[in-house]
Amino acid sequence: MHHPTSIIKQKNIKLPAINQLGIVVPDIDEAVTNYTRILGISPWFRSKTIKHEAQYRGKPITIDVDIVLAFHKGIEIELIQLKGGDECIYSKLITTSGGGLHHVGSLVLSYNQGMKRVHEAGIEVIQSGVIITQGGAVTRYAYLDTVKQCGIITELIETRLYGMPVPQNRFFMEIGCLTGDVEKVYGKE
Repeated sequence: MHHPTSIIKQKNIKLPAINQLGIVVPDIDEAVTNYTRILGISPWFRSKTIKHEAQYRGKPITIDVDIVLAFHKGIEIELIQLKGGDECIYSKLITTSGGGLHHVGSLVLSYNQGMKRVHEAGIEVIQSGVIITQGGAVTRYAYLDTVKQCGIITELIETRLYGMPVPQNRFFMEIGCLTGDVEKVYGKE
């Protein structure tokens, strides 16, 4: 039983709206098909990644992930398939349960300001990284250890194209298809 005096006061990191659900899946093609057929979520978009640098618990790692995104009623659905590489934030979930809901994410306009608030609040970063796409978009992300306090991992995400913040929504994914950053992916019938 917790008494009010034993509750640790955690500083609010002032996240914008949570707009992403991240889900780890064992097979992304099968997942896209099922999400499309069963839940009616489509189309899906895959970034044409040319470089993905990541750190897990402060150490550089090499990971091979396939990520697709779709948008449904204001929420970005991110499906993640771990294909190989070093131990990372997705490893335990895929080996213990075969996948599932992994994190909630917030798109921030300034990654640096967001991370400053995270550090001031004393929240640890589990994994962070930079993803660069073929058309020049740069996404910086950090997975935050908010499991004890909130029951789930939280992610901060910032995407910039030519130095300007870019929202993650279907309209900008369609633009990304034109610039060469993104390709559309459909489920198999």
